[in-house]
Amino acid sequence: MEQRQRMWTYGTVSIIITICISGFGRMSYGILMPFMKEELSLSYQQAGMLGTATAIGYLLMVLLVGIMASKWGSKPLVVFGLLLLSMGCAVLFGAESYVALLIGMITLGVGTAFGYTPLVNIVVGWFPNNRGLMIGLMLCGMGLGTLIASLLTPVFNSWFLADGWRYLWLLFGGISFLTMLVTLKILKDPPVPLRNSGKQKESLFKKVYFHKGVLLVAVVYGLIGFAYLIPQSFFFSYILEAGVVESQAGTIMALGGLVSIFSGPVWGAVSDKIGRKFSLCLTIFLGALSMMTPILLPVFFGFLFSQFLWGFTYVGMLSLVQALSTEQVHPSYVPIALGYVTIFFASGQVLGPGLGGMFVDKLGGISAALWFCVILLTIALLLSVKLRTLSAEEFNETMYKATPR
Repeated sequence: MEQRQRMWTYGTVSIIITICISGFGRMSYGILMPFMKEELSLSYQQAGMLGTATAIGYLLMVLLVGIMASKWGSKPLVVFGLLLLSMGCAVLFGAESYVALLIGMITLGVGTAFGYTPLVNIVVGWFPNNRGLMIGLMLCGMGLGTLIASLLTPVFNSWFLADGWRYLWLLFGGISFLTMLVTLKILKDPPVPLRNSGKQKESLFKKVYFHKGVLLVAVVYGLIGFAYLIPQSFFFSYILEAGVVESQAGTIMALGGLVSIFSGPVWGAVSDKIGRKFSLCLTIFLGALSMMTPILLPVFFGFLFSQFLWGFTYVGMLSLVQALSTEQVHPSYVPIALGYVTIFFASGQVLGPGLGGMFVDKLGGISAALWFCVILLTIALLLSVKLRTLSAEEFNETMYKATPR
């Protein structure tokens, strides 16, 4: 009973943390970008590079953070990540130049790296037999953050006019700071699984970096990362350019955020029944279909269907890939493996928004960027067919007796 109570307590706190680090720190930029772009006279390429700046900050730290979590524990890193996130939001609140915006967005990326991977390690470490559900619950925060940003943007624009986006960043920073205090009080590091000592360096390369299963998961994750920030950065602007009024566009985006709240837990539960590989292939296929729809049908209902389907699948993709990566290695290597595959994901994110912005400016508008997204997801689907999941016996072989930290 105590373990079950702990699971739901940690699940709830994890949702709140990911609202901050993924919802506010990453997803909200696509909602606020049009207003930041207008007030500060940015080009689409500059706006896309701001999204890339966040991805660069994430990429620079994510592998190091995984190694740090494996050695020193995850909780301190989550706390530090939330602190960095609040600081980045404060910088964006007062930004008057493109350089200041870049600094703020990079700080958000670094804060996300410190917060996210160690948080996965905490929930997987405490609840290894419920990892799909826990990662799915954790990713609910991504959708909730998008929903909150979508609902609050029109309200803050009516209250503060051109400065509405600034005060939203200030609000996000304040919530992140309060969440840091909650994390300090409630979360604890999980027990440390034992593993054979000896050739640690050789074992690390063999068991993680050159592990065939980990590498294939990493490539698929990289392609998904390449693709998924493109619609997050430009879809709202695409709806507005099609002539949909701002309030209706906000409603469409809010629908995607609302549906995505359930995406992680639903697909996690489905994968427990039909397998993670088939579930991942299905989510990638549906995600590609969702991106094709508004290109072929750029009207209100096309946007509505697209955002519903995208919201229902993209968080599922992320949670399933993360769960697959943690199942390939010994539990003590989980933060390193997750950090390693996330480098591929973050590398894709570095390229995605910037190239997407270039396609928008030079190759036929936002629809060209969405076609690029479809192509990337199609490649990811073809590679996902080659993935294998562990049998029950193989999975059990990775589990060792744990001792308290």
